[in-house]
Amino acid sequence: MNILLPIEISLIAGIIFLLLPEKLKGFTKIVAPIIGILNFVLSIIIFFNYSIPLFAHRVVLTDLLSRFIFLGIGFFGFIVSVYGAGYVRKSKVESRKSKVEDINNNVNKFFAYFFLTLGSAFAIAISNNLIILLIFWGFLGATLYLMIQLGKEGANDAAKKSIIIIGASDVFLILGIGILWQLTRSFNITDISIAARYSILATFSFICFAIASFAKAGNMPLHSWIPPTAASAPIPVTAYLPASLDKLLGIYLLARCVLSIYKLTPGILAFLMISGALTIIFAVFMAMIQHSGRKLLAYHAVSQVGYMVLGIGTGTPIGMMGGLFHMLNNTLYKSCLFLGMGTVEKNTGTDDLDKLGGLSRKMPITLFTMLTASLAISGMPPLNGFFSKWMIYQGVINTFNTRNPFIPALCLIAALFGSALTLASFMKLIHSIFLARKRKNEDVEGTIRFRRRWTLIIPQLILAVACIVLGIFAYPVIINPVFRKIVPFTTTGMWKPELSAGLMIIGILLGLLIYGISRIKLRVTPPFIGGEQVTPAMKVSGTEFYLTIKEIGIFNRVYNWAEKMYFDIYEIIKKWIFYFSKIFRYVHTGSLPFYLLWIVIGLVIILIIM
Repeated sequence: MNILLPIEISLIAGIIFLLLPEKLKGFTKIVAPIIGILNFVLSIIIFFNYSIPLFAHRVVLTDLLSRFIFLGIGFFGFIVSVYGAGYVRKSKVESRKSKVEDINNNVNKFFAYFFLTLGSAFAIAISNNLIILLIFWGFLGATLYLMIQLGKEGANDAAKKSIIIIGASDVFLILGIGILWQLTRSFNITDISIAARYSILATFSFICFAIASFAKAGNMPLHSWIPPTAASAPIPVTAYLPASLDKLLGIYLLARCVLSIYKLTPGILAFLMISGALTIIFAVFMAMIQHSGRKLLAYHAVSQVGYMVLGIGTGTPIGMMGGLFHMLNNTLYKSCLFLGMGTVEKNTGTDDLDKLGGLSRKMPITLFTMLTASLAISGMPPLNGFFSKWMIYQGVINTFNTRNPFIPALCLIAALFGSALTLASFMKLIHSIFLARKRKNEDVEGTIRFRRRWTLIIPQLILAVACIVLGIFAYPVIINPVFRKIVPFTTTGMWKPELSAGLMIIGILLGLLIYGISRIKLRVTPPFIGGEQVTPAMKVSGTEFYLTIKEIGIFNRVYNWAEKMYFDIYEIIKKWIFYFSKIFRYVHTGSLPFYLLWIVIGLVIILIIM
């Protein structure tokens, strides 16, 4: 199978959809998922059996890592194309709203940008030539900007922020590639292997690549474009880019640098570990206090990148493969959560956790998918999130013998603590949406008839089942056939997910059996709130679970700093630029004599120097 075929199909489809009039959006809704499914099938075939055209032999990279990323891109292209076809149909809630996402009115544009993005992502995954990779990498920033703009109120500001942060990081990528050319006289990844320990320039070039990777994946401090994007962009866009493709490509670039392009020093690897650990902790604390479901998921998308960077930063085989496995797992459960949140919002008209509740009976399938994904992201066995985190922890522990154990110990504590706080956050999310009592005086649900739109439900189910399968059958499905062939590694200790899953199922069935035959009588008592009489208007909201954390001394100060944008590199740089621009405004008065005076002063200075 020609490895370039999915790229060609995606780019041609994107151009055709861009030229189609909006009157034919019904045709687009039917054809787009078919193309997404076709690309996924082709990516599966290519993973096992591929061919390369003669003209592309030097510029195409077909090792197992590239084909694995290629397959992942095809899978998420299929998932989001199917979901997007259902999402672009207006619901009754949206019809009653004055501020409707523009994606419903720009179906052809959405799928045009979607397939242009997909084709570019395919090209990046198999690019051996760094210049070709750079071209498509930059093109992805442009399509991200265009797709975010299809969102609701605030989308323009979010799009502008994303293009500035990612565009600025692309400048560093260009600089890093230029330095590599200067050092090696080659643009082909397979021809480059450079030891950063022997050259300051080589170290600086790696830092340039790391900046581009951090911005694309969303690692701190270049993460700040993700929360506003998640809050305002259409849900399919958020699930497609910040939650899946950008994570795949950003972490792929970092892994490619560590595995093949550079031989890094322990100091640089320690920098990656610390950066990952800080991202885990800071982002999960920000997620805990969010009242918006979208923003809560966005901060967790940032937090999970920290685990990937931490694993790769260990420099150990099991740690690096754990980071790559976690990259895949995160795209699965994070996309599932965003798609579930989109379905909730589609039916209720809001993602405000204070206004939601009581949806478990009306949306049982979405409850199952989001609960499964929530347990997976929290690292609960035997789901996939536990397996990849277990590998990362082993990678961190293995570094104790090769470097100062103080930094690995702190990073390990941060990772474990982050998992506990992640579980706490998702208890809040699931409770607020599905389990909390709904206030009778709220008109979020009103007379809405909840419909199971299967184009929205099926992608969620596929992702939830994938979280289960990749957790229980990780060894035969993904670890042995893929990761152990990329870099061979051994595990310490024993983890048999099939056995543990079987024991859990037996325990649950045994408990149900005992409950059924014991004739235990359950007593239902009215809620007790400090002796206060409970009224129908009262609601125990999940959003109140962790508000007291803001009252703790040091946390209160950190949260205040976050509200003032002290951790947002975009806002910091913007303030400095505006500060210096005010100075230059004073000399741009529009007065011709004033400009002539500056010319005379400049000439005098030049004459004095000469």
